[in-house]
Amino acid sequence: MNAFRGLLWKDFHTSKVWFIGWLAIIIVVYSLGLGAGGYFDEKGIPVGFAIMLGVFHFAFLPVIVYSMLRLEGKTQLWLHTPLSGFTLLSSKLLVALVYLIISLLLVDLLGFISFSRLPEIGYWPVKEGVYFNIGVLLLGLNMSGWLIFFWTVYHSMGKFPAIKNIRWLILAGLWILYTSVTTFVTSLKPVENFVNNTWVVDLPASFFFTIGSGGEDSGFNIDIIPLPLLPFIWEGVMWLILFIISCRLLDRRIEV
Repeated sequence: MNAFRGLLWKDFHTSKVWFIGWLAIIIVVYSLGLGAGGYFDEKGIPVGFAIMLGVFHFAFLPVIVYSMLRLEGKTQLWLHTPLSGFTLLSSKLLVALVYLIISLLLVDLLGFISFSRLPEIGYWPVKEGVYFNIGVLLLGLNMSGWLIFFWTVYHSMGKFPAIKNIRWLILAGLWILYTSVTTFVTSLKPVENFVNNTWVVDLPASFFFTIGSGGEDSGFNIDIIPLPLLPFIWEGVMWLILFIISCRLLDRRIEV
């Protein structure tokens, strides 16, 4: 446990400058939105900037995970530590998740401030904000899982001179094969019907916000969107499999 705490502290310490810089970028971009809203006398412009900053977070988790993996590759820690691959990768994922949650909460706060400045806001999209944050978290975890898998497979293949120079082609082939097979299987009518009619939840009315020359407009759609859960379960199982494979490969002390 003490070793894991030490690893967490090291990962926080080596990545904190990057994260502080990211938070500074958020503040600067949002300040530009406030300035533009004041200049054009459109109080909805900062809301648009807050939404834009939220969308950027879809790529946040894989980017920061990759930056930490790249830094570790320079130090060759994998070759000299007695810690398992599971411990090494879990620490980086946990640090990245903490950063993501803090950053999302900051954007949520900026969104709250933006909405509070609107003259006649009749609906606060609290539920939609929670759903959005969960979506960012799940998609970020999914992308990070594939990133870690490709990173470990790529460096594992470096031990074999015959394929070392074509590793990217092999990885691209693996991704194309996986997406092609899953697309074909899910396009089969029995599979499609099973997925779309098993474990389906109805999403509540969704909030919309528009900004135009006539000012801002907001409200919520009355349509209910059915959301099948099986694709999410499948992606969760795949994520677990990819993470286990990545840990096993890392335990072989790959050289990066």
